[in-house]
Amino acid sequence: LTALAGGLSADRPLGEALPVLSSWRRDQRQRSLIDQWRYHVTWKPVSPRPTTPPTGRWLLLTPPTGAQEVAQWCEDGLRTTGAQVERTSTLPGDLSGVTGIVSLLALEDAPLERGVAPGLTGNLALAQELGRSGGSARVWCLTRGAVSTGPSDPLTHPAQAQTWGLGRVIALEHPTRWGGLIDLPRTLDARAWQRTAALLTVEAGEDQVAVRSTGIHARRVVRAPQAPATPVRLRGTVLITGGTGGLGARVARWAAAHGAGHLVLTSRRGPDAPGAADLVASIEELGASATVIACDAADHTALHALKERLEADGTPVTTVVHTAGVGQLSALECVGAGEVVSVVEGKVAGAVALDAVFGGGGLDAFVLFSSIAATWGSGGQGVYAAANAHLDALAEQ
Repeated sequence: LTALAGGLSADRPLGEALPVLSSWRRDQRQRSLIDQWRYHVTWKPVSPRPTTPPTGRWLLLTPPTGAQEVAQWCEDGLRTTGAQVERTSTLPGDLSGVTGIVSLLALEDAPLERGVAPGLTGNLALAQELGRSGGSARVWCLTRGAVSTGPSDPLTHPAQAQTWGLGRVIALEHPTRWGGLIDLPRTLDARAWQRTAALLTVEAGEDQVAVRSTGIHARRVVRAPQAPATPVRLRGTVLITGGTGGLGARVARWAAAHGAGHLVLTSRRGPDAPGAADLVASIEELGASATVIACDAADHTALHALKERLEADGTPVTTVVHTAGVGQLSALECVGAGEVVSVVEGKVAGAVALDAVFGGGGLDAFVLFSSIAATWGSGGQGVYAAANAHLDALAEQ
């Protein structure tokens, strides 16, 4: 009885511990239920089905800058299998007779523009043009370093993950024009091409793969093992972007109830945001203080100034939570350039700026709120999925 009471953290006679037992059982049942909802992404070594090497007329889409090594490797490889290769930076108007399209647009060597990767705009335009042309050619989007298959395979280019998020939605909205996503290895040799060529057909049976020196790895969403419960106790100053929005306000109240002494809530409207005063009052009732500040999370200069101000006040940031973002629900063919920026900027540019300003060390936690749309795609959310896939990749990196 003493050992059992000790295991239950109940320093009292066992008869008095019945409420503890009841609570423990209820918590275990609830945790068991929640654990059934837990999934994560993993990579499984696979052998592609026997396929016919690429032949016929293939388009190799290359970006204006960068990717020359990959482009030459792809062109030479396609020619060795007997394909007719047309290397171009623009999609021709007539796609009749085209067997397949290999897009290297995600590999463009150019900085983000308001959080938008050049590969996202390029591959979105490609998907839209394929829809207008009515051709039957399928497209494969290639990246390099956009995913990690394990601890020994570092993710090096999180911006290219935007194409992975977009690609999963193209597959849902336009399955007959979709080929797949292929992440290339660091070493581009004959063996790597053999593995890549085997994937340039729907007969391969895989559309989200990473080619590595160890073989072909296919992306899988699997049940996540149960993680031990760790009590959360915050301290000091917690910075929450989008702090006056629905998600940000919920996180702020949770943080106040779990030890945060000071909440700094940023949004573009700041104290003028609807409900800001009531939010501050509710946080103070929980025993913490709160400051609402007008600050664009994507503005490096403003974030630097905020960081210096808080440090000068003796309240340096200990935890960063990025909840800012804009939703989306529109088919790919209806997405314009303005919508791309409005959806991506708050999510991606904000995360990149926060990482640059606060990610140098000294934080207890750096939390990015993503979306399930980035994991398995959601029709009508191509750009939103792309933005959140970048956040997932940034966190993994």
